[in-house]
Amino acid sequence: MSNLEVEIFLILVREEKCSRERLVFLTNNSSNEIVEVSKELEKKGMVIEISTGAYRSLHPRFAIVNRYRRVCEIKNEPFKKNLKIDNLAIMVEKYQIEQNRDNAMTK
Repeated sequence: MSNLEVEIFLILVREEKCSRERLVFLTNNSSNEIVEVSKELEKKGMVIEISTGAYRSLHPRFAIVNRYRRVCEIKNEPFKKNLKIDNLAIMVEKYQIEQNRDNAMTK
């Protein structure tokens, strides 16, 4: 994954859902770049477009495992339990929980 893909994915995990315009603002990238990267993340099974120009991440565990499954398919390797992937998914899920808690406290 590219750095921008990771950045956008983590923003979507943190924000829950986000418009293309907000992603442009938060990443300082062009609208075209945001659309292109968001479509790539959709293909990788990590985000969905919930309406035109608005995106949402899948649950972190689903998103990380979906990406791992697709990498296994591309490499023609068997999809099996991977502790590193599981731990990464747990870390991203904890990040999401912490961000949601912080957001709730500031409202």
